[in-house]
Amino acid sequence: MFGSKDKSSNQPEVSAPVSGKSASSKDIKTLIGEGCKVEGNFFIPTATRIDGVIKGDLTGDSGIVIGHTGKVVGSVCAAEVIVYGAVEGNVETNRLELKKGSRMSGDVTVNNLITEQGCTFNGKCHMKDETSNVTELVPDSNQPSGNVKIKSVMNS
Repeated sequence: MFGSKDKSSNQPEVSAPVSGKSASSKDIKTLIGEGCKVEGNFFIPTATRIDGVIKGDLTGDSGIVIGHTGKVVGSVCAAEVIVYGAVEGNVETNRLELKKGSRMSGDVTVNNLITEQGCTFNGKCHMKDETSNVTELVPDSNQPSGNVKIKSVMNS
């Protein structure tokens, strides 16, 4: 029950820290458990594991792990995203891992993309320049009014 140290569960160990912030299962502070269904946009400052269903956008300062039973219908933006379950929406991250059996439907913007054999990815992938960290909206003079183009700004 609570506080059990049983290591025989099916929960995979997740590692690979990003800039000092790890999504290791030891570091997970927020959990949306299996069977939970929540709706809304979330900002989560700590490492998070999703085993339930979230309909809405997720933004995080640290890592987000979407477990085997987890599903996110919305955009995900975090330092690191690891998917065992399903994502239906766009992902923007420094590092994205799509594990065997995962399903990703949406566009990704990443520095590092890791895919295992047996995952499904339907969308477009844009690899960011590792030195850019700021994005701004700039009117595109070649397009009709109302359209914008995203421009990356380099560090100085």
